[in-house]
Amino acid sequence: MKTQSKQPKKQRKALFTYKNHQRSKLLSTRVADFVRDEYGIRTLPLRVGDGVKVVKGEFKNFEGEVLEITKNQRAKIKEATFDKADGTQFHPAIHISNLVITKFAKEKKMDPWRASMIDRKAVFGLREDELRAPKKQKEEEEK
Repeated sequence: MKTQSKQPKKQRKALFTYKNHQRSKLLSTRVADFVRDEYGIRTLPLRVGDGVKVVKGEFKNFEGEVLEITKNQRAKIKEATFDKADGTQFHPAIHISNLVITKFAKEKKMDPWRASMIDRKAVFGLREDELRAPKKQKEEEEK
């Protein structure tokens, strides 16, 4: 979604007042190369429970699970913690542009909404016969 105004205060207000279906587009995050090869997609909206890797910033190369996603496009990661002066730990918020999805949320099977999104997005880069099977399985079948 693009805001009409150039004023930062109005852009921030728009970010906080987006509805959930509009905000999910803003929360799209890159997908790791090995997941991209398997599913044929580049980006997906980030969700709580996804496995991510930090690619920039103080927590570079940390891998962990998303605990919380805030309204201002930041995520809190389980393994990334700071120690306060009083000895307690807290999870700093890391901007989603600095994250890469490495695995999807831990569930018995994939969420149907997310599975349909992957099928829909994979159509643009792949042929019909490639849609359902990961690339690795295809290469084995060809041999």
